[in-house]
Amino acid sequence: MMKYDNDAKEKFFTNLKLYSSNITEKIESLRSHSIEPSQLKQFSLSVIVICKDEERCIERCLNAINRNIGVNDEVIIIDTGSTDHTLNILNKYRAQSNFFIFEKEWNNDFAEIRNFGIHKASKDWIVFIDADETVENDSFANLKSHLSIIDLLNVEAVCCPAIVNTGGHVVQTVRRIIPNCQSIFYFGAVHEEPRPDDHSELFYLAFEDIVFHHDGYVEAVSTSKEKQKRNMALLYPMIDKEPLSPRWHYLLCRDGKGALNEDFYRDTLLKVITLCGDDELNKEYKVRAVSDLIEFYLGAGDIDQAANNLEMLKELAPHMTDTLYWDILVQVIIFEYNYHQFIQRIIDYKKTHKELDYGSLNSNGFHLDHLLSRLFFNIREYGSSFAILKKLENAQYGEYKAQYEELHKTLKNFLQAGEGNEK
Repeated sequence: MMKYDNDAKEKFFTNLKLYSSNITEKIESLRSHSIEPSQLKQFSLSVIVICKDEERCIERCLNAINRNIGVNDEVIIIDTGSTDHTLNILNKYRAQSNFFIFEKEWNNDFAEIRNFGIHKASKDWIVFIDADETVENDSFANLKSHLSIIDLLNVEAVCCPAIVNTGGHVVQTVRRIIPNCQSIFYFGAVHEEPRPDDHSELFYLAFEDIVFHHDGYVEAVSTSKEKQKRNMALLYPMIDKEPLSPRWHYLLCRDGKGALNEDFYRDTLLKVITLCGDDELNKEYKVRAVSDLIEFYLGAGDIDQAANNLEMLKELAPHMTDTLYWDILVQVIIFEYNYHQFIQRIIDYKKTHKELDYGSLNSNGFHLDHLLSRLFFNIREYGSSFAILKKLENAQYGEYKAQYEELHKTLKNFLQAGEGNEK
């Protein structure tokens, strides 16, 4: 009986997190067929690292790569004009036969540098790793296993690793792994993406067991490299080149958030939605733009517009965590607005009713004061809340300190734990 090698196939489908909709039929066909061992090819990797002034992290990056590459793989390092100690660190690796170091002038174009690396690569597949990233152990072995399965799909495909940013946020749509076919090259001065020379469809697959850890967007690092200013300067020319592409407009809003004029930011996000239309391939940008508009309108105090965009987001991505988040947050903000209205009603009543219409609860209106205290507490105006409670206790209307002892204990433990972490 012929033995079928389905271990690689099972591993492939277990770790396949995302794939482009235009490849669904081939994926499902592969899922339903057994695979013979003779069908599986072995592939080699050209790992390319681009760096400039990366003395902080380049050695960490290269050591992680070195631990994971195979004997048939190669590492290509391209320095684009370092003035710190990066080149001195790179010199340590020149003696290794599978490490190749090049120096290339930086012309404000990330795609140009990546394509320079592609032309230098000699192995079957190309993997781009940024200098501020480290590859997790076994990632390359996992990749090679998956590539043997991808080969059976008989399509021009690229792969996306799981890029884990500081804080745990994972990005799985960055196309960093491409076949060395010399017909797929990168396009874009920044946030560049691989595109086939013949403009044909490019399929992508994302795997959760190919992991790169990234710390380049830690605030101190990002600020020191002026990444926001750099990215914005490189994105404007991309919009000029492809004015109808929602990608560049959205990325300008994302990278320029907080620096762009508010009206321009809002109008550009609206343009992204229009440019995307109903194109499934651009849905990612439409979803992000709608989500960002909800945040923008909430910040501007325009609840109605936020709610309108929320309804659009529910249609586009009903099961996305962001949709649930905005849905509940909009309701919370409406509740808080109502709290302010309730507070004002009580204050206005007390001002206009100097002689209170006695009720059965309390002839002095202390029950209204108690309610006012609760409302202030719910909108985090704690000083006003506890000032009222102190007045009520002095008037012997209730005992409130006992109610807040547990809160005091919890806050004290929380603050002391924070102080311990700082030490």
